Amino acid sequence: MADAKSASTSPHSDNGSRRGSSNSLTKSKSSSEVKELSKQKYDSPFDASLVMARKRSQQERLWEIFTAYALQISSEDPTRIRVVNVVKLLQDCGIIDGSNTEEAKMIEKEVAIVCEAFLKTHPTDRDSTKKLDFTAFSALLLHFAKMSGDKDPSRAYDSLVRTCLEKQQKSRNRVVVAQELQECKKVLAAFEDPLTKIFMFYAAQSHSKLEIIDPKMAQYCPPHLSYAEAVAFGRKYGIISHGVLTTTEFATMYIDSLPKAPATEYDRVLTYAGFCEMLIRLSKRICVDNTVPADRSMKGLLQLMWLALSSTSPRALKITDVLKSDRLDVTKYFLNHFEKYWKKERYDNYFGDQPIRVESVDNPPSPSKPPMPRRLSFNLPPESETKTLQRRASVQTSPTSRTT
Repeated sequence: MADAKSASTSPHSDNGSRRGSSNSLTKSKSSSEVKELSKQKYDSPFDASLVMARKRSQQERLWEIFTAYALQISSEDPTRIRVVNVVKLLQDCGIIDGSNTEEAKMIEKEVAIVCEAFLKTHPTDRDSTKKLDFTAFSALLLHFAKMSGDKDPSRAYDSLVRTCLEKQQKSRNRVVVAQELQECKKVLAAFEDPLTKIFMFYAAQSHSKLEIIDPKMAQYCPPHLSYAEAVAFGRKYGIISHGVLTTTEFATMYIDSLPKAPATEYDRVLTYAGFCEMLIRLSKRICVDNTVPADRSMKGLLQLMWLALSSTSPRALKITDVLKSDRLDVTKYFLNHFEKYWKKERYDNYFGDQPIRVESVDNPPSPSKPPMPRRLSFNLPPESETKTLQRRASVQTSPTSRTT
């Protein structure tokens, strides 16, 4: 009986021990699988892409803060920031003391000295001004991170950037023009030839100046408009002058038209695609009536550019902007192209209620020229009214006369 009992209980106990060892094995295996899965999850390309996306998002928000502070004192160039603005940014973020105590003032001076020393070793601007582009600004933040004493400078840099982003208020909203870009496709296609030539003329000026300042950037950057050349374009074609837009407003639209997430900082420039976006943003700002179709607003902007050039005296029009590659005067080319297009449109007045008075080229322009309005309203004209143009010449706006 005892043998039978032991025989009956022995396999049972063996099974129990096997089950126990099997359970412990399963648990250890499960634990190792979890660790392995966790490791795979951490090392997976998807996880790496999320980290890269977060870093890109950080860089884009930092770029917005950078441009906001670059525009605080003046709008000379919103793509470069002065040392005094960098110090102000660090104070506003709480990275350095911004109070009026003597100790805070000493810290401010020390930080400014560090910035000046860093700028000498990173000459992004080789003229008399002392400014940093975004690449040098990011390098400066990394320089501060290394000075913090942290063994991992990369971690210290991330912490510094996060502090800047967290302490800042909501960033300025970027004006999106994707829908308007689709609506203006036909107009942009119709004016692609003159607009491309205008762009290439100012891009050539930008490139020649950049070769002197930063040869490496000139080598790697695609054809683009620098901010200075974009302002020159805005003034020449009457967008900034005549009280239509301020330089600060123009600078904001220039910044919004740069690539949002470029592959490299060499690509953060105003290419032809960005130039077209900027024109659409300008047309939206100039036109106060949001109900006006985007393509009509765009035509209104082109008419404004034509008005600014045509209202100049014929003798002044002899000053040429020659595109060397085509030996072509881009200003006159745009004038002729717009007039041909406008003729097909039966000289429609895209300015709506804004009357247009046209004078002959043989007659001098009238002495009294009222300034162009700060905002233009492009209302659709009545169907019964048709604006006509007898001959191209000096064109001015007049509050009292109307050509029918």
